[in-house]
Amino acid sequence: MNRYFEEGDTFLWIKDRDYHSDSLKISLKMIRQVYRKPSKQGLIAQDQNSGKKYFVKVIICEDMDTIYVEKESKVQLHSPYIIRIYGGMLDEKLKRFITLVEYIPECDLSDLMYQKGIAGENWNQKIRTCHKIAMKFLHGIDYYMSVFETDPIIHRDLKPENLMVSPDGAVVKIVDFDWVHLHDSSQTLLNRREQRGTPGYVDPRYWNSYVPSKTMDIYSAGLVLFFLYTGTHHFHENEEIQRQLVGDSYAYTLKNMPGIDVELRRIIAKMIAPEEERYEDIRQVIHDMKAYLKGQEIKNLLPELLEEEEEEEDVIRFSYQVGDVTYRPYVKKCRFVPIEIGIRQERSLNGRISAHILSFYRLGDRMKVLVLHEDCHPVTVSHPDQVSQGDTYSYAGTQIKVLQIR
Repeated sequence: MNRYFEEGDTFLWIKDRDYHSDSLKISLKMIRQVYRKPSKQGLIAQDQNSGKKYFVKVIICEDMDTIYVEKESKVQLHSPYIIRIYGGMLDEKLKRFITLVEYIPECDLSDLMYQKGIAGENWNQKIRTCHKIAMKFLHGIDYYMSVFETDPIIHRDLKPENLMVSPDGAVVKIVDFDWVHLHDSSQTLLNRREQRGTPGYVDPRYWNSYVPSKTMDIYSAGLVLFFLYTGTHHFHENEEIQRQLVGDSYAYTLKNMPGIDVELRRIIAKMIAPEEERYEDIRQVIHDMKAYLKGQEIKNLLPELLEEEEEEEDVIRFSYQVGDVTYRPYVKKCRFVPIEIGIRQERSLNGRISAHILSFYRLGDRMKVLVLHEDCHPVTVSHPDQVSQGDTYSYAGTQIKVLQIR
């Protein structure tokens, strides 16, 4: 009995239903295998109806009692800087779990640095691209950490291989939430309990701990930034990695970064410092990075990510119409207002969102939009950089219209 897909195979993927979302069915054709290992497989598949491509992750489950269905398939966050995960399907007959993930053609940061390289004709241009990638990466971390005020989501395996990046920094997405700690979950670890992150990037203090912490992701993120700006791993080769896992001062001391400004080195050094000296929150990192980059006079390169923090009302009153139905969510701490045609609106369920068409989201005192489906098109848009009253979008003959923002 072959539990692996072969190229050319067709398969009807049906998202497992849960208490906050409805079923999603997609008829897939496997077009290319990316990897195959003893217990897992990755493939690029195509929707036979729309032609849209997806990435399919298959986990082979020998023991159905310990199958980990509460992990990556449940991480359905909508941020421009986080890979979109559509959900999971348990195939009980063949004892496998199939997760459907957004497909993007970009390579990961490790492959980019060693192959195509960062875009730019000279050192200064390349560094500016690195700044753009760094800020988007940090904002992606901030998004998943801030969805819940208590017991936040923790990635637990940030590394260059888990950051998809285009050479010019236009696309930056955090991927691979296999080892994520979910909010209010007793299943932080999967059945492979020896996995605690990636040696050389995981905080040694958490290597032997099952307790998640925001600071562990900040440590790993600092080492990812070191790699981004230098092109080399902070800890490389087996001897250095084994020494890092000991957890003494060697693991928390920044190496030399030739050509990198003192202030940027200070920020990265504080990210990987011992926990009692480290940044406590990723927003502290973002604050210092913004201050540093504004001093470099590159605000025009990242206007949205470097904009000034503005005093804002706690709530934006926002209403929109889908067909003949009007919705009036109060946009407060949940940043995204997802639109899913044909079923109930998920509004602001504190991050539990499963939009398939588009999402409105809050940025400061403005509303913006993220189109999630290629068949959704703007009809009337007043301002390209923000959502305005009267803006309309169309999907499959249904009109989505913004009625009020105040």
